[in-house]
Amino acid sequence: MRNHTSTSQALTIISTITALASATYIGSGVGFMWAPWAYSLAWLLLISSLAYVIPQIDTVIALATTVARHIIHAARHAHDWLAALADRRQSPARVVRSTTRMEAGR
Repeated sequence: MRNHTSTSQALTIISTITALASATYIGSGVGFMWAPWAYSLAWLLLISSLAYVIPQIDTVIALATTVARHIIHAARHAHDWLAALADRRQSPARVVRSTTRMEAGR
């Protein structure tokens, strides 16, 4: 992967989001009937965004991989934190209460 500056990465992110948003607007299909100028603008934005994003596809893949790794790391951290919190809630008094004579007879 090539070394990219933060400005290049930011422009790639903005262009990717713009391409997705304009493709969604075009894909909805009713934009031309409501506002033909907005529909035309969405096509222009899609074409210009893709013209910037396609040559930067290695940056897009690297950023998506980094974001996925951070999300997975955060999910694991939250899982471990919740497991530790659940273990902390198991007090010895609760264990003693669950082994009373009434419950032992059931």
